[in-house]
Amino acid sequence: MRKIFKSAVIVIVLITNLINIASAQQPKSLYNIVVDDGGGFASFDGKNYITIQVYLNNNSNDTLYYRGADCYNLLFSMRSNPYFHLANDVCHQSGYLKTVLPPHRSQKMTLYLIMDKAPSGDGSIPVNMNLYKWGGDEGKPGKQLLYGNLSDSILLHYNSNHQNYLTKKDFEIRVEKEKSILPDKDIYLLTDNDRKLYTLTVENAKISVPRDTIIARENNKSKKAKAVTVPLVLHNNSNDTLRFYTMTCSWYIFFDTNVRGIGISGWACDKNIPDLITIAPYKEYKRNLNIDYQPNIKSGSRYRISMSLLKDPGKWIWPREYVRFNKIWSNEIAIQ
Repeated sequence: MRKIFKSAVIVIVLITNLINIASAQQPKSLYNIVVDDGGGFASFDGKNYITIQVYLNNNSNDTLYYRGADCYNLLFSMRSNPYFHLANDVCHQSGYLKTVLPPHRSQKMTLYLIMDKAPSGDGSIPVNMNLYKWGGDEGKPGKQLLYGNLSDSILLHYNSNHQNYLTKKDFEIRVEKEKSILPDKDIYLLTDNDRKLYTLTVENAKISVPRDTIIARENNKSKKAKAVTVPLVLHNNSNDTLRFYTMTCSWYIFFDTNVRGIGISGWACDKNIPDLITIAPYKEYKRNLNIDYQPNIKSGSRYRISMSLLKDPGKWIWPREYVRFNKIWSNEIAIQ
């Protein structure tokens, strides 16, 4: 009896292991879409629209040639929704076109929605996309399906006044979704040689004396902290002029640290647009950063500062969306 029981246990364990191995070996989808941001607004031709951002990921090792469009609403569909539907009128003068998406890159697409009635509570926006092979004749849709039923959704929250708001969970979901979005096809990714030519240093001797400050945390609660001003220098050690993007107001979002509890002080912005900075060969660019750290960070603790260096790709981009890429790191800094 014991032998039978022991044999049964072994069989169950083997089956379980085989199932786990099979699950682990499931191939990653070649393509997927990510709905990352919703609740934006746009207005043109006297009409108002809700906007959402959708990213198409090419997870494959091959370049994707597919039937795209100059108006992205043509490429998507939405399941029945009591609050929103895809706007049809925004694409009345648009057509299909050949679109190229390199391997392991993404393409951002803005969709325009019409609000049928003002939500009160939660409103889910599920979107679906079918990828078709480019048909060859401009303006005519391809008929060969490359990949079907790419889908994702976003949940919007509205208060009793029909105003959109974000919860803590929304921010957590957004962080996780952003991790799954591949680098945009239009941004330049730094090479190993670039990282040798463009370096970031901190002048430790010029860091200010720590001062008391108050920082705002979750639920608008204030908390005592310490702050220092850190002089940061970006060096262009190349023979060529370096042009990179930042923002006119929220430039602090391009910087981060590698230690939890040590962060970059930020501020609100009334006007905030992309800004292109130029550094001549073998010249420098300096910024003073206000670094705050919580009371539990001990004297002597060491950290480094990162900068997202978004080189000018030769076309206009909205740089704040790509600050998670192209990070270069400073030398170590010690808390005084």
